[in-house]
Amino acid sequence: MSGILYGVGLGPGDPDLITLKASRLIAGARVIAYPSLAGGASFARAIAADLISPNAEEIVMDVPMTVEREPAQAAYDIGAQKIAVVLDRGEDVVCLCEGDPFFYGSFMYLYARLAVDYAVDVVPGVTSITTCAARAGMPLAARNERLTVLPGPLPANELRDQD
Repeated sequence: MSGILYGVGLGPGDPDLITLKASRLIAGARVIAYPSLAGGASFARAIAADLISPNAEEIVMDVPMTVEREPAQAAYDIGAQKIAVVLDRGEDVVCLCEGDPFFYGSFMYLYARLAVDYAVDVVPGVTSITTCAARAGMPLAARNERLTVLPGPLPANELRDQD
């Protein structure tokens, strides 16, 4: 029997905004996986650092931040292979994700590679968009208003042309 992969949202960077479920899973994890800037530190790990057991096995995925998709996709391929080895030995893996795993989150790339063959539990996180609204004291939308989210890397003309 294989282990369970937990994709855990960490929120926007404030450790106080980690959900209780995420906190419990991280604190009890024997194996933790997370992305880091290639050759650098991991913001995801830094957010959860106080919760991670010093005895936890850590799977670090060095993800290059480039405009090209392929180098990052190769890093997720390698990370998914390492995670699969742990799951195959029957151990659970808690994968840390800044923000929310399925809202522009890095975890979605691992999910696409592993969910077909393994049990996966996605634990939502507080998103930066809702945190910004709360800090600014400005509701995002009310009643019948629409809210549209556009990815920042789009060219300026495409951002302007959205309805």
